[in-house]
Amino acid sequence: MLDHRLTPSTNIRSLFNLAKITSYKITHAKLPQIPSLGKLPQVPSLGTSILCLLLLLPCCLLQSIQQSCPSHNEIAPCQCSVKKNGLDILCEFTDNPRIMHTMTTLKSKSGLIIFYLKLRHNNLPKLTGFIFFGLDIRHLTIHNSSLAVVEESSLSSIGKALTQLDLSQNSLAVVPSPALKALGHLLILNLNHNKISALHSKAFEGLDTLEILTIFENKLILIEPDSFKGLEKKLKRLNLGGNELTRVPQKSLSKLENLRKLELLHNRISSIEDGDFEGLSNLDSLVLSHNQLHSIPKGVFNHLPLLNSLEIDGNKIHTLDPNAFSGLEANLQYLRLGDNNLHEVPSDALRPLERLRHLDLRANNITSLSDDTFSHYGDSITFLNLQKNGLKKLPPLVFENLNSLEKLNLQNNKLRAISEDIMEPILDTLRDLDLVDNPLVCTCDLMWYKEWSTSLGEKEDEQMSKKRTVCTLGSNNVHQREYLVDEPSFENQFKCKLLLDKQHLNLHRVPSTASATPLKTSFNRSHLTLLLATLLLTGFQSHLVLLATLVTVLFMRVDRRLHFVFV
Repeated sequence: MLDHRLTPSTNIRSLFNLAKITSYKITHAKLPQIPSLGKLPQVPSLGTSILCLLLLLPCCLLQSIQQSCPSHNEIAPCQCSVKKNGLDILCEFTDNPRIMHTMTTLKSKSGLIIFYLKLRHNNLPKLTGFIFFGLDIRHLTIHNSSLAVVEESSLSSIGKALTQLDLSQNSLAVVPSPALKALGHLLILNLNHNKISALHSKAFEGLDTLEILTIFENKLILIEPDSFKGLEKKLKRLNLGGNELTRVPQKSLSKLENLRKLELLHNRISSIEDGDFEGLSNLDSLVLSHNQLHSIPKGVFNHLPLLNSLEIDGNKIHTLDPNAFSGLEANLQYLRLGDNNLHEVPSDALRPLERLRHLDLRANNITSLSDDTFSHYGDSITFLNLQKNGLKKLPPLVFENLNSLEKLNLQNNKLRAISEDIMEPILDTLRDLDLVDNPLVCTCDLMWYKEWSTSLGEKEDEQMSKKRTVCTLGSNNVHQREYLVDEPSFENQFKCKLLLDKQHLNLHRVPSTASATPLKTSFNRSHLTLLLATLLLTGFQSHLVLLATLVTVLFMRVDRRLHFVFV
């Protein structure tokens, strides 16, 4: 018995010519190779659980050694590199004869595994028959090579090994169905950016294992009912975006029972109806962005009980039926409604969505919110985007129900003031707040923002640190100074400014030292100037100065509005 004590340093000469040995067992030995034991005529059996593995080692090593690239001169202008799972061959900016020469060279090297074969930016209008005969190719890319014809026998010899095929950005006018039939182990097929105008019946017959099919940016106007026949059991993702479809191809989709993601973005679909998604009971994600939808009718998503993500942004939607999301109550978490024509948050339609986490309402025409806008469904929302809407003010209780909110985007609205009372319900959970491009006036009501951003400390992410929220003194002068609300030294260096309409008086903190120079004041109301100067010279604290000034102004019945703002 040779046990774990046998190591590479063991003197294996003692094992040679053991003619009288009757049993032989190696367990847990650390040997780089099996020593030559000579003839063992009396060994009836071998305990070889580990031995078998060790005997296979030379074969594995031999295969690894064989995965070496041909010389550059043999395959020029193509390039070769050795990857973990095989060779990576790249041929760019060349033509068919040179590619054929490279394939012939590779065939002469027996045992090669070509994990990636990439033919990009070439002049290859036709893929000829048996071009890959004798090669073991796992991933094949023919990209941006003017490919228009794929002969039936061109892929037949690699059908048992090929798992990914990328024919994107070429000149294919039809799906090369006869050539694809042999690819019985294909998992991913990419036909993006071609000129395919129709999917004929059984266009993908034979691709029984296909899981991902993407036909983005073609010219599709017709999809026949049996186009996806053969893909029913395995297809999980289908991308038909960037085409010219005017309706959801319901008849061709209805049998794709295991489809998880359907992308129909950037088409010309003007309406969706009840039944359009019937049969897609396992769908997890539906993308209808950038179409021409005007409304979402009642019950149109009733057949999608597992839908988790719905993207209908970039349409012309102006109304949502209160039951528009019927059937999605239990699972919908991500909803994108941005870039539409909504004039208000569709609260009635949203309230049944008890698990909604991500709500995107950016770039609509929502100019106002109400206290109950997010009631009964807001407590699950962690992301809310109200960017670019034209909001002028926020109601006092608008965020009262957003108990889980982490990210709030109010960028590019018309908000001039946001008080702490409004924000208080969400400050404990909020981690990302975007107030950029709002005409904020530097009032003392913004002090909460500085305190909140400071409290984030190390939790503040890089994206948040780039958002520099500024405010102004409310003047119409386009050249007025902007002030960073979250400036670290802001609180220590400055106090509030007192604004009276468009004219203001600077009230800096008065130093306590006798040598300090008091603040010079200038104001067009002489009766206030004298009062303020007197108070400042006496060394009163700034908050008493402001209070006294406010009382004086009120006493004199000055109708102009007072603002307290940060420098």
